[in-house]
Amino acid sequence: MFVKIADNIVKWMLNSQIIEENKAVIRRWGISHILDTAFNIVTFLIIGILFNMPVETIVFTLGYIPLRIYAGGYHAKTPFRCWCLSNIILAVSLVIVQNAEKCYIAFGILSLIAIVGLIILMPVEDLHKPLDENDRKKYKKRGVAILAVEICISVVFTLLHHSKISLVLSSIWVLLSVMLILGVIKNALIKK
Repeated sequence: MFVKIADNIVKWMLNSQIIEENKAVIRRWGISHILDTAFNIVTFLIIGILFNMPVETIVFTLGYIPLRIYAGGYHAKTPFRCWCLSNIILAVSLVIVQNAEKCYIAFGILSLIAIVGLIILMPVEDLHKPLDENDRKKYKKRGVAILAVEICISVVFTLLHHSKISLVLSSIWVLLSVMLILGVIKNALIKK
């Protein structure tokens, strides 16, 4: 999303002789990536503040991103669509957390189903991120390990009577399982 800004920064760096020409491509990518990441973090924090749930937003971000990396699933076609989808997923998660306490047992059962779905389905490759057999094994192992850590954290917070943190983690698993199912459907449609 910030390629033009990164281009301008790199041009300025080249003109100012801060970097050499052979470093321009990697610097452009790095600057663009830093700007994208910073923009996403700021956007997430704004959403968290609007929902009056900044702590839950931070927990969501810290729990969702590492698991998403190894679980895979549906990916948007453009960075802008990815940004929109990420913000929608965060907002849905926060709405779930706000309302799930009313039906805690049912949401707990849904979370268990989501965990089983994640273990069975992950990793789900994407057209832009194909996986060979070694990648699949590596991603599955790391994804399951991250999920296990998150489950342990959720149990600890439940025992400490901090159910909102547990609900955030559960919402991650439910929403990510939906992303995996959508990824499987997308892959099946592409193969046809």
